Amino acid sequence: MLAMTDYAEEQSGEMEALESIYVNELEILSTDPYIYTITIPCEIQSIEPGKPPKCFSVGLKFKLPEEYPDVPPEIEISEPGELDEDLQKEILLELSKKAEEEVGCIMVFTLVSELQDRVNDFADAIYNKKLKEKEDEEKIPVFHGTIVTRENFMEWHANFLREKNAGKAVKVVSDKLTGKQIFLAKGGNIEISDQLLGEVEDDVEVDESLFDEDLEDDLMLSSDDEEGEEEEEEE
Repeated sequence: MLAMTDYAEEQSGEMEALESIYVNELEILSTDPYIYTITIPCEIQSIEPGKPPKCFSVGLKFKLPEEYPDVPPEIEISEPGELDEDLQKEILLELSKKAEEEVGCIMVFTLVSELQDRVNDFADAIYNKKLKEKEDEEKIPVFHGTIVTRENFMEWHANFLREKNAGKAVKVVSDKLTGKQIFLAKGGNIEISDQLLGEVEDDVEVDESLFDEDLEDDLMLSSDDEEGEEEEEEE
């Protein structure tokens, strides 16, 4: 292991090298301890035909522990760009494994280079995912009918009933015989036309006891009328 002064010199020397390599991409946030971000430019192909590629950046944040490089740096993604959570986790996992392999040596440049080598793969993964989402959206059928409201439903319902009843015969209720009249007519053996009876869909049960008294009165009146007529004829 290095002495504390040696760790500081290693870290300072690495910082000078990084500043010369990443002139515009490096931003130093702290020097004790060293904390800085390095932005990596990326490019992704557009899913829309004829449109130029989309450019974005992925930012890596490094925090050097006191005993770096004998201890790996802390690594975060400070600027995800177009990377979703799954890709971010994949990047950090790969960089952590690479950092463990480089323990004992200054490694930030190696880690950034590792990510740059994978940028195209990540960009292709993003493009393929966006393309699949677009294709799935285009497969969903779009409804082009009329939205149903209370007003247009009531209008449709009225038209439906009008068309359904068109051409049907209209029955006049007043022209039909009442239940009592039908009962009396049948009791007196009077033939009744179907037109007066109307269409009978179901059998109707009649409680004859309701009409016993009225029937007797009607029959008595009918009998008296017949006798009166016979007396007049004899005279």
